[in-house]
Amino acid sequence: MNDLNQFQCPCCGAKLTYDGEKEMMSCMYCDSTFSMEQVIAEQKAKEEMAAGSEMNWQSSSSSMITDLDGKITGYSCPACGAEMVADENTAATECPYCGNFSIIKTQFDGMYKPNVVVPFAISKEKAQAALGEFTKGKKLLPSSFVNRNRIDSITGLYVPFWLYSCHADGTIYYEGVKTEEWEDEDYRYEKKDHYRMIRSGGMDFQRIPVTASTKMNRDIMDSIEPFDLSKAVEYNAAYFSGYLADRYDIQEVDARPHANERVENTFRDRLKEEVKEYKEIQTTNEQIKLSNAKSEYAMLPVWMMTTEYENQKYTFGINGQTGQLVGSLPIDKSKATKEFVITSAISAVIAIAIICLIQGQFSVLYAIIGVVIALIIGGVRVGTLTAAMNTVHKKTTAKAYMDKASVKLGRREDNFLYSRTEKTAKPKQQTNS
Repeated sequence: MNDLNQFQCPCCGAKLTYDGEKEMMSCMYCDSTFSMEQVIAEQKAKEEMAAGSEMNWQSSSSSMITDLDGKITGYSCPACGAEMVADENTAATECPYCGNFSIIKTQFDGMYKPNVVVPFAISKEKAQAALGEFTKGKKLLPSSFVNRNRIDSITGLYVPFWLYSCHADGTIYYEGVKTEEWEDEDYRYEKKDHYRMIRSGGMDFQRIPVTASTKMNRDIMDSIEPFDLSKAVEYNAAYFSGYLADRYDIQEVDARPHANERVENTFRDRLKEEVKEYKEIQTTNEQIKLSNAKSEYAMLPVWMMTTEYENQKYTFGINGQTGQLVGSLPIDKSKATKEFVITSAISAVIAIAIICLIQGQFSVLYAIIGVVIALIIGGVRVGTLTAAMNTVHKKTTAKAYMDKASVKLGRREDNFLYSRTEKTAKPKQQTNS
């Protein structure tokens, strides 16, 4: 352990010295005092926080799939460069990534065999129906988009994924406060006791999926989760019959950062639940380590459709196992403006009437207040309708793949650091002379 004479005051950062009369470590700048036990605990915490996190994975091996005597055909898209494969009875006519019709046959030179496959459970008819329902009730959707929407061109695609499983354990250091408030005739007081909190624990994650194709929009793939990986089966060429399959072009090591991010964020969220009794919580350090960390290569089922509207492409993805649909829709600005004007106008009439009724009279000021309220309501209305047009969201946690039964909480320490009391003068009451 370092020399305690080099210990810094947790309150102001100045060097602490030992006060023999008080038998405490004392700060000459802010007059804070600390017991020797507090000093030792704080120094130990600083030394522990110097260590970093460790996120190491073990990759699984995979063999190659050949053309099986001509039973597998290669396809490529000259527009976006996507490379896919299909069985001999599947005719690829359109690229699911960019919507290009000029898919061409190409030589199949093999692809890695997935460790597991999740078969399609949602039929094309159900996927088409879901896509049709998705556009209904969208008041800001351009009418011409609905008329041109090519729902019949939806394509079933096995998308390559890396699956990550691990046990995560570690320690997170926080700082937070507990408050106490009181008042007297002249002042209001707020006392803040500052603490360092230490929490540790461990939990298991099973098969967190990360897309392994650069052509696939990762946010779309994150948004159609979760997949039930307990239904995964060993690879069999029969599962690919009638569907396209993409070949991975993101190496396992390059997909790890997204898996790490999701594990770390889920770990942080779970441990932060253990410091809810504090306010103004800040994370000061963390150490998260993985064990039994392994990856697998998988093919997961996705229904896809890409369409173009006013020179912009819109992609829709449907989980081929659960039917979860996500996508973004274009917004008709004229419809948005119309919704804003109508909502604001109706709200203005109602707001002004209510305010005047409450006040018992009409005035210009009340009218202005009513109009402002109405404009806010109109903005909220259009904002809500706009948000409904896009269901694609980046996923940064892996709660669906965390084994809740595996969560084990460990170290729990709460070390008092220092106190600060603030007082605020009460407004002086005016007396009539």
